[in-house]
Amino acid sequence: MLLILVTACGQETPKEGSGTPTEAPAPVASNTNEPHQYGGWYCPDNFGFVPVDIAKLDAVPAIADRLPTEEELHDNKSLIKVDTEEYPDAKALAMDLPRVARIHSDHTGMSELVIVIQAIVVQEDTVVGYRFANGGNGSAWFRDVTFLSDKEVAAMGPQPYFFSKSVLKAGTADIWRALCRTEHFKQLGEQFDQQAFFSSAWDPKAEAHLDLDAKGEKATGYVGMVFGNYYMHIHYELDGVYYSEKMLLSENAEDKTTELSFASGPYPKDFGTQQAKWDRWVAAVKKASEAE
Repeated sequence: MLLILVTACGQETPKEGSGTPTEAPAPVASNTNEPHQYGGWYCPDNFGFVPVDIAKLDAVPAIADRLPTEEELHDNKSLIKVDTEEYPDAKALAMDLPRVARIHSDHTGMSELVIVIQAIVVQEDTVVGYRFANGGNGSAWFRDVTFLSDKEVAAMGPQPYFFSKSVLKAGTADIWRALCRTEHFKQLGEQFDQQAFFSSAWDPKAEAHLDLDAKGEKATGYVGMVFGNYYMHIHYELDGVYYSEKMLLSENAEDKTTELSFASGPYPKDFGTQQAKWDRWVAAVKKASEAE
């Protein structure tokens, strides 16, 4: 779990949404009591929630009419576990789920697509739990998400993401060395003027903050070691269209293996081509790192 932007599950304070479609329920008015812990976390690195094509919501599990069970939380069918002894009046908000929405991040200045899979009322606050379309999850106050209508979602069409999760028989240092030899990392170094970082030996203390603001292209990101895992997350806005890349390296020191998770997209027009390209990239990194 990572903090603000890409550092662990922390408090994210998105800008207030511009409104909700007419069929969305009205949230319960916010209370003025001692703040609870259920709204405002941000975990884009949690690939227990894999990327989702918003055109395939029927395949997305959600708990809409009640609070979830322990098993449903464990199976990623819901997100927020409420302590009903401390909050005996907690309940689910009556609404159809899952629902597609947007959430704006002050840290990136961009809006991301999310799929809301839980909505609850706690202490007269309405909180939603969501999964990012590009993987990971978070929670927010109801007012901070902008729900899309079915018509708006349909107009966007398919929004598939490439996603790969594999176990490599190599450590993070070996995998980083293999990554640095790929054309993609060379391009990242040139694009963000970080050639030295993207070509150097892995250093658990080294990190890079990525920033780009050019005509028609805006990008922000981070690469570095956070809480024992190496994480890269880059947000792009290309002529007003959002795109992202995420990579997580989780090393198991006991068996000397590393789980490599990588997501990119969406690719509404050429998914097959992009999938083949990234499959080759992952395979090349796996082969090179395991040969070290």
